[in-house]
Order: sequence, then structure tokens, then C-alpha cells
Amino acid sequence: MKKRKFIVIGLGKFGFYLAKTLAAEGLEVLCIDRNEKLVEDISPDVSEAIVADATRKEVLKGIGVDEAEMVVVATGNLSASVLIVLYLKELGAKAIMAKANDEDHARILELLGANRVVIPELDAALKEARNLINPNMLDFLPLLPDFLIARLEPPADFIGKTIRQLDLRKRYHVYILAIKNKHTDKFILLPPAEHVIDKDEELFVLGKKEYVEKLLESE
Repeated sequence: MKKRKFIVIGLGKFGFYLAKTLAAEGLEVLCIDRNEKLVEDISPDVSEAIVADATRKEVLKGIGVDEAEMVVVATGNLSASVLIVLYLKELGAKAIMAKANDEDHARILELLGANRVVIPELDAALKEARNLINPNMLDFLPLLPDFLIARLEPPADFIGKTIRQLDLRKRYHVYILAIKNKHTDKFILLPPAEHVIDKDEELFVLGKKEYVEKLLESE
């Protein structure tokens, strides 16, 4: 019988111990991290561990993320985790579990398609507090607010203006999460305020459903 395969990206404390626990249960575990020492430390305990930059799409493609039962994004860096989750979705990952630093980070990862997001310190603290209040409570699941991410062509009045000038946060209560050039596939994650919107770009915006819909109506 073929072993269940898991991929763990990022070998901080969370990723390191998660990978070791999965491997101890007899699962096939592949680990990735840019830190050679961490990869060396985990190697005896898992099926395979490699030194690589998981924010590079070709690296993820080369390890067969679509063959794993789940890919765990255990890096705590916001930009890196967002980019990795985006690439995993594009490459057809079956399921994605991601680590977040706070609730805003978690919200973004869920909206990008992560099937499960954990905030280790917060999740543990809330769970223990609820266990103290009610020892019979096994677990709980916080509800995600009515947020979404939309991809849109920039309206005519956006062209030639900087993100700062557009001030979408104030005008529409939405955030530009990323920008992609339709012809070159150049992808800018969390673009700077000085970025000038071009007619050949697509915008990925994040916000509450009602506000994003209002922005889309303005196209």
C-alpha cells in the first residue's frame, strides 16, 4: 500500500515538529527550507529533506506538490507564505495548510485558497482558555468574515495613477494585494504605494464582498 505523502515547507519550530510527528506516524514526509542546518537536522527523521527556496515556482513544480495529500506552508513570513500559497493553487495542490502570524495574515491565506490556516500561539491560547472555562469542549472553529479576493481590469481612471493616489482603502475599503502584467506574467506581491497602474495589468484586490462588488461596478 502506497504511503500517504505530505510536504512541509519551512522548518521553524512549528514546521520542524510537525514534520517529525507526521514521519513518526509512518507517513512519507518531504521537507523544504532554505536553511541548510535545519534541513540537515530533520533529514534523519523524514523521507526526504532538501535545501531550496519555495518561493520559486519551479522549485514547487519540481517536487510534485500535486501528488501530496497535503502541503503545509509553515513559514511565518507574510510575503513568502502568500506567494507560496498562490503558486500551490496554480500547481494543483490537493490541500493546503498554512501557518499565519495573526488574524489578518490568516484571513489573506484563507482567501487565497488555503484549506486550513493555523495561528499556533493564538490557537493554543484560545483552546486552553476554553478548556479552562469548559473542560468538556473539544475544539472550536472561528468563522471567517465575509471577505473575498477579486481579479479585475483597472478602470480607465486608474491608468497612470499610483496606488497612493488611488487611495482605494479610503474610497472603497479594499486593498490591492497583488498586480500581474497580462503579457509578461510579471507578478508583484504587495505592490508599493508608488507603483503606477498600467493598462496591461490585472489587479488582485481584497476586501469585504460588498465593497469589492462596489469597486467592480465602477469598471
